[in-house]
Amino acid sequence: MKQTTKLFSSLVVTALLAGSAFAEVRTWTDNKGRQVSASFIGLDGENIILQIADGSTRTFPLNILSAEDQALAKSLKPTGQPVMMANASVAQASAKIDLLVATGIGKANPERVKGGKSAITGFNAMANDEQFVRRVYLDIVGRIPNYDEAMVFIKDSNPAKRAKLIDMLLDSPGYSAHTYNYLAEMLRVKDRLDGGNDVRGIPYINWLQKQVEQNVSWDKIVFEMLTATGKMWHNGAAGYLLRDSGMPLDNLANTLAVFLGTDVACAQCHDHPFADWTQYQFYELASFFGATSTRYQRRAPARRNKEGMEMVDMGNKLMPEIEGIIEKNGGDLTRIRNGLQQFIGANRYAITDTATNAVKLPHDYKYKDAKPGDPVAPKFISWSKEDKNLAAYKQKTKEEENLRLAFATWATHPTNPRFAMAIANRMWKRAFGQGISEPVTNIDDPAQSANPALLKHIAEEMKRVKFNLKDFMRIIYNTRAYQSEATTEHIAMGEPYYFQGPLLRRMTAEQAWDSYMTLVLGEPDKYKKPLEDLYSKTIDLDLYNPKLDAQTVLMKYAAFRTMGEKERAMMGGGLAEAGGGMMMEGGADSMMMDGAAKKGTPKTGASDMMMENASLNYGGMVLRRAAELEQPAGPGHFLIEFGQSPRNLIDGSSKIGSVPQVLMMMNGRAQEMLTNSQSLIFRTMEKVKPSDEKADTEAAKLEALFMSVLNRRPTEAEMVTAKKTVADNSASGHGDIIWALINTREFIFVQ
Repeated sequence: MKQTTKLFSSLVVTALLAGSAFAEVRTWTDNKGRQVSASFIGLDGENIILQIADGSTRTFPLNILSAEDQALAKSLKPTGQPVMMANASVAQASAKIDLLVATGIGKANPERVKGGKSAITGFNAMANDEQFVRRVYLDIVGRIPNYDEAMVFIKDSNPAKRAKLIDMLLDSPGYSAHTYNYLAEMLRVKDRLDGGNDVRGIPYINWLQKQVEQNVSWDKIVFEMLTATGKMWHNGAAGYLLRDSGMPLDNLANTLAVFLGTDVACAQCHDHPFADWTQYQFYELASFFGATSTRYQRRAPARRNKEGMEMVDMGNKLMPEIEGIIEKNGGDLTRIRNGLQQFIGANRYAITDTATNAVKLPHDYKYKDAKPGDPVAPKFISWSKEDKNLAAYKQKTKEEENLRLAFATWATHPTNPRFAMAIANRMWKRAFGQGISEPVTNIDDPAQSANPALLKHIAEEMKRVKFNLKDFMRIIYNTRAYQSEATTEHIAMGEPYYFQGPLLRRMTAEQAWDSYMTLVLGEPDKYKKPLEDLYSKTIDLDLYNPKLDAQTVLMKYAAFRTMGEKERAMMGGGLAEAGGGMMMEGGADSMMMDGAAKKGTPKTGASDMMMENASLNYGGMVLRRAAELEQPAGPGHFLIEFGQSPRNLIDGSSKIGSVPQVLMMMNGRAQEMLTNSQSLIFRTMEKVKPSDEKADTEAAKLEALFMSVLNRRPTEAEMVTAKKTVADNSASGHGDIIWALINTREFIFVQ
């Protein structure tokens, strides 16, 4: 009871601070005479549910209210309005953010009015359940909800259903897939790296996906990437530095932009023209990586064993013997030699540290503080004079072998002035469509952001939750600001936005594709990429092992070359098997053993679905989520045409429409599989029956169609038009409606 009384007291304070601009409220009195302004939501057993003025919802025992208010509560009808009911700690954190948003709006209004715009009187209206369920699925798991998911939520009468849905989605595989997509674009993750045809980023991809699945904190993920050593297939985190193999300066510029929100790329070649960063400062930072090599070497670096004896690169030593075996067996040495050399050479792409710092100023250095070719000692940058007193800066910078460790510790330290702020600002943009500080790669002056107090606060929140991205986003998604209707007002580039609701924005390529996969597969997270570790197992050679022999190299190379055949052997099945349709007997293990999918009797058990349908396809397209496909997708794929990042630039995706996009949506293979009579949408329509036998069966089918595609019921006018379309052309009427709906702005935009 003591804790409940304390909660009631905190409600009084929060309601007073928030004011009454965002809700109609009444005054409730407890049995000690204290009062709070709040809206009545309903009763839950012996508890009362109230919504305070900032939009957050709290539950506490009905018997702490005055006798008069208890009687009133029992006489009132529950509200039909959507409500927010997170647990107390999340609700309080969300309410604080809402208060800062509201305060920022108030401060901005005089300037808006002065500029000819109307004042913002409060948050946008609360999004209704149909808008909310679609948005929260797209934002958290990167896809629209399927028919059953949408219907379950909309029909649920539990006042806490929004908070429960947020929790459920954050703990689902879809969260991992969607978060990986975001990080992969930000980090420029690629399947095929530029270091040669056989050097692939698969181990890095698998490692990053595993970090997200295990909810590893952001500071630990970044620390691992910055301090990794060796080959990717031994340590997936090494993929971050090897992504820019032999280009440490470019990698450093990306590191600062992504992890610290600091754009110093210009200072790589000259003093920054628009900021205080100098070229010398850039090289001071580069010096932290001066004793690290990511460059490919034709011969593996010299290394000594425990006894002090030099270890030999067996790759070059074995080549004559390998070539002899190939010729003896009638192989075409001319054709095979290059492939073998690439296969062996891939094992020379590794991160190694030396005892010598090789960083020197470039030959064209033109400033008076040093001369071209001068060595540069490592030194951290700071954003203010006070920064140097922070714990993040207390790192040893004199030991070459520990320089990367010192840099990583400084960069990811909670007291680093920009690390928490940079990732918090990015996560905010994921939810609202715009960062508090734009661009997200350059927040050198937080005071110039749209809401400096809010930006500073979410950075502190990121630290408070110990860089747990899932916990941070839980707070954001439970805010009244996020659960408001989307803002449709045009925000010009460079113009501040004050977050009265999320911005209306187009789906990313991955969201669009994964929404298509939802319409095709029903539960797309059950369809995983097969053989994800096969690359690492086949490519790996220990070139320092004196026992490595020519026959072993050839056997592994043969396995490497047939890897694609094994993956293709697991392809099978199409639309009829998707979404719980006909199942093939024999799981992934049996397919790997036999080299091909077995033909067998149909199964319908859900437990058999996950791996057996791992590689369904339609028209040559593999039917899996974007995170389970090649990174990025190949030329001509829906994802590429729809703006997926080629992963060459940070945040390099595009949301600009194009003619190929329109043609693909209207007449492409992706559109064909949705309007195909075997698609899951048609099966969903057939299984949905009206509760009343005399009811309109066609209306029930059309409602299921709209609910599947747009996650809402059709309006009366839409129902009339849809019925007429089906009546005029019974053969293709439903397909025509599906085609029309997926080509609407409503489908492709996050409302």
